[in-house]
Amino acid sequence: MDLNEKIISQGEETSETLNETQEEELLEILLNTREQGQMMEQLIKNQIEVKDEMINKLHKELDYYKQDSADRFVNQVMKAVIKVRKDMCKLISSERWNGMTEEDLRKEYQYIMEDITDLLEQENVNPYKSEPGDDFDASIHQPKLEPTTDIDLDKKVKESISEGYKKGDKVLIPERVIIYQYKA
Repeated sequence: MDLNEKIISQGEETSETLNETQEEELLEILLNTREQGQMMEQLIKNQIEVKDEMINKLHKELDYYKQDSADRFVNQVMKAVIKVRKDMCKLISSERWNGMTEEDLRKEYQYIMEDITDLLEQENVNPYKSEPGDDFDASIHQPKLEPTTDIDLDKKVKESISEGYKKGDKVLIPERVIIYQYKA
């Protein structure tokens, strides 16, 4: 006799020993338990749906605020660039423009560079530049290779071509550098 047959046999024996009243009570308890289980299952499903809706709503709100924050940042930067452009346009359209000496133009160029540098600093964007002999770092450098027969110079910076820019620790524009590459 296998296990299933034993269980069925024991169930039949138990059924025979129970009187009808006890059977009805057990059946009622079983039905009530099943009904309560179904109600509990539906309650849990409803709670999960409510929480899912809340999570979706919060994600949408977060996306909205992120986009709004990005728009405010771009608008702030654009206002600063517009100010620099206005200053340049004002100078070019002034009577002073035609009579400006080379020295005057250099000064104006310097003022514009300072304005742009201030704008970058306000946004936590800083230039960086490597020195000759520094090690090459692919995360911050964009290399132009120059062959060398000196193995000690391999992967060392020969010179910086143009500075790089970082916002905090993130590289926005890598520094362009000439790097020595050993060739036997």
